[in-house]
Amino acid sequence: MDALGSVKERLTLAALGADAGRPVSHDTLIHRLWDDNPPARPSVSLHSYIARIRRRLRAIGGGEPISRQAHAYTLDVRPDQVDCHRFQLLITRARSLSDSGDDQGALRVLREADGLWHGEPLTGLPGLWAEHIRSVLRERHLSAQLIRIGIELRGGHFAELVPDLAALLEEHPTDELLAGQLMTATYGCGRQADALRVYDTVRRRLLEDLGADPGKALTRLHELILDGAAVHRLLPRTEPTAAAPQSLPSYSELVGREAELAVIMHNAVPLPTAPPAARTVIALQTVSGMGGVGKSLVALHAAKRLSSFFPDGIAYLDLQAHSPGREPLAAETALTSLIRTFGVPATELPHDLEGLVTLWRSLLSNRRAVIVLDDATSPQQLRPLLPGASPSLFIVTSRRRLTGLPGIHSIQLDVLPPKDAITLFRSVAGEDRTLQSAEVAEIVRLTGYLPLAIELAAGRLASRPTWTTAHLLRRLTRGQGRLKEIRDGTRGEIGRTFDISYRALTNEERTVFRFFGLRFGPDADTYGIAALTDLPHDITEDAVEALLNVHLAQEPEPERYTLHDLLGEYSRALVMSEETESARTEAIGRVIRFYLHASDIADRMIYPRGLRPDRPSPASPHPLPPWDDPQSARRWLLAERTALIAAERHCRVAGRLGEAAALAGALAAFLDDEGYSADAQRMHASAVQHWHTTGERQSEAHASIDLGNALSHCGRYDEARAAYQEAHRTATDIGDTEAGAEALHQLGVLHWNTGRLAQALEFQQETLRLRSASGDVWQIARSRNNLGITHLYLGNFQEAQENFDLALAGFRKVTDMREYAHVLNNLSDLYLRMGRADSARNFLEEVLAVLSESGSPSERAVTQVNLANTMNSPEELDTMMDLYQESLATFRRLGARRNASDTLHAMGVALHAAGRFAEAAVRHEHALDMARSVGAAHEEAQALHSLGLTEHRLGQSGSAVAHITQAVEAADRIGAAREAAQARESLAELQGSPIIRLGAQRIAPE
Repeated sequence: MDALGSVKERLTLAALGADAGRPVSHDTLIHRLWDDNPPARPSVSLHSYIARIRRRLRAIGGGEPISRQAHAYTLDVRPDQVDCHRFQLLITRARSLSDSGDDQGALRVLREADGLWHGEPLTGLPGLWAEHIRSVLRERHLSAQLIRIGIELRGGHFAELVPDLAALLEEHPTDELLAGQLMTATYGCGRQADALRVYDTVRRRLLEDLGADPGKALTRLHELILDGAAVHRLLPRTEPTAAAPQSLPSYSELVGREAELAVIMHNAVPLPTAPPAARTVIALQTVSGMGGVGKSLVALHAAKRLSSFFPDGIAYLDLQAHSPGREPLAAETALTSLIRTFGVPATELPHDLEGLVTLWRSLLSNRRAVIVLDDATSPQQLRPLLPGASPSLFIVTSRRRLTGLPGIHSIQLDVLPPKDAITLFRSVAGEDRTLQSAEVAEIVRLTGYLPLAIELAAGRLASRPTWTTAHLLRRLTRGQGRLKEIRDGTRGEIGRTFDISYRALTNEERTVFRFFGLRFGPDADTYGIAALTDLPHDITEDAVEALLNVHLAQEPEPERYTLHDLLGEYSRALVMSEETESARTEAIGRVIRFYLHASDIADRMIYPRGLRPDRPSPASPHPLPPWDDPQSARRWLLAERTALIAAERHCRVAGRLGEAAALAGALAAFLDDEGYSADAQRMHASAVQHWHTTGERQSEAHASIDLGNALSHCGRYDEARAAYQEAHRTATDIGDTEAGAEALHQLGVLHWNTGRLAQALEFQQETLRLRSASGDVWQIARSRNNLGITHLYLGNFQEAQENFDLALAGFRKVTDMREYAHVLNNLSDLYLRMGRADSARNFLEEVLAVLSESGSPSERAVTQVNLANTMNSPEELDTMMDLYQESLATFRRLGARRNASDTLHAMGVALHAAGRFAEAAVRHEHALDMARSVGAAHEEAQALHSLGLTEHRLGQSGSAVAHITQAVEAADRIGAAREAAQARESLAELQGSPIIRLGAQRIAPE
């Protein structure tokens, strides 16, 4: 790949290769190359890349396989000429051979497929698309491994499989298929206790991580092992059968609807003499706008009644057409959920829509199951989810009339008949409160006989002990005129129903309910609601309490409030119909100013010494939450994160660019800390552009630093370097010494992250010089800490100790315990490398105590890794691996690939020390792939060194020599003298016993 040019050129070729033989549009290629941040003229850059690739392919005899169409390019090769496509074809062929009983043929094909796998896919290529492809290919590789393991198990090769399975389960600790295979392999070796221990470990992880118990298949294996069953009874069947799901959610009793259920039963269950239906699809729908009529409840009861006619299970899926804060489910997501419901493991799932549709239809081709698809948005959403010829029954609910779907039996749910409506009202309000039959009949008539409205009205009566049905009736009667005013063409009678509750509110309560429809996030606190409504906070709090009492609001978490989806629609309709555009704009402006003010104050509490431009702080007349400490301010930011990001996006779209830029600056440190760098990139890029346009150069410099931080955290180091350099130039031009020093500081961090330690040291020393002149104790301590880390990795232990001690003294002087903890963490790394493990462990336990209150998830995970590194293997291996695995999951969730590489390396070192060399080699290989994928040179060197040592113990002398030689070269390249010397020593003593254990992880320079 190196012969194919720059990173962007290689990424372009990969983007074409992913769709080999098919045109790829310019827009798609631009997205794959630059995510959501293309350059000013992306098509020009794209054309340039294509031209260079063509020249290079011609130079190496590859012809001209790239053709151009209107607004698209095509890589004119067969898919099987591209390794990733050929890999998938081979896996499909192997699976087919295995299913047909030709296990040996399947193994030959799998070996051929494995020969195509050369480490981490798309190594060194940045961006979200490349990361997605890496993830997809890793899943396909795992799928191939599982096919091979299944065949080997059937062949009785139990002992050989245990190391591979143990390593895979460490990476996927809640994968029940892997757990079952490892239990089978260990039991097949005669290690019944180990097999049971695997089950206990997985059961505990499932409970802790997912709140779930093991599935039926794993439980069955456990019982067979306990009973001492013959090993062949544990082996997987050669023809897997799908599970018979029973996934209906809980639901309430149904009042009435017997006529509708009879129609469904008639359509769904053919006469005994009739031929089986190829497909039966029933759409439960209402008159336009009749939300709340009870579609879902009818569908669930119908599915339950039909279960005896459809023995292969009942599956339920919410398609989320009207779920607040969520998009309707995409076809790929919906199909994945449905297929997984039938017991197909994730590793067996195709990664494209066509493959998912094919598998879904195959699953249902001969099964009689009931599938409930709830809250569909359109026929387009449904078409990929409906099978071909299948005896299964589909029950679909939607608020819209569904047309254009062949074979549909449409049922329109109307409101309840009066008798059933009265029964429903009495079941909610209580028989003793509803003795006046005439009054009850009139109440349910005024509710429009709509089930949701009936429940709300009855709930109000039940919650008001002093009310009578006559009193409730008078209230409903007074609201008749108002009810007709709020109906519209899309909602019809639903507006009338909700107005019953709305009219009973005070003016302030109505205002709160109405403006709640303008909130940015899924929920809000009373301070944000007060800003929206422009009401005093105490009045807002009372109004929200009243809304809770009448079930017009919900409290999903303490002091966080939201609306049911139908009530949220009603609230939005009210604010659109009853408030002027000017009033709505002012309300949105108020809450944006509130968010700006609150975010700025929270930022100053959490990061009191953060870099900020010299411009007036945002102000808002509305009170802030009473944060007692930085931790409570951070909790508020976490709760409001979705709303804050949505508010910033609204400002950008609505042309409020100054407010968007200010909000991005106030949230910069928080988003970095919590790992939301993808959102931060877009925000800061817009902010840089805004401040540049308005000529506010100091703000531009600060925003450029924020942008560089976000890009660096995503591994986009070249772009980050450009942002920092621009920030430094701007800061130098305007004489902003603090911003200039910060830009140099971050350039030092960036060079450290890319393994250029000598350059990092130069930047950090220059930063220290500037900060020493300013006399800022805190900033000087930051620089000392970073210098200590760099000296540590250069092998200069004395210089590292001196800088860490000075950093500790500085942070202690300004009482910044969080940064003090960071230095202790790094100091523990130094002590561990010097052989003083007990002191290192003491430091880390102190660090965890501090960070449990003030640290970010990433910081706590790094500390856990370092704590594990102070332990002894094999004596404390189980505890070590638990700490490593928990931290690795955090790093993967945050996309912190460098830290993930460090953690995998540490796991390999621990397993090596325990004599589990095969498992150790797997971890080191993964650590190497991860380091190379982000250009982390130091991590690459340590992974190569440890991999070589482990391969030597496995008798793989050739690979061992090659990898340790590469480790020497990598360490020399970055100036890491100690690592280079250790690798040379290992190379010289390769025929002896490995004596080197590489060091611990660190909190990176910041």
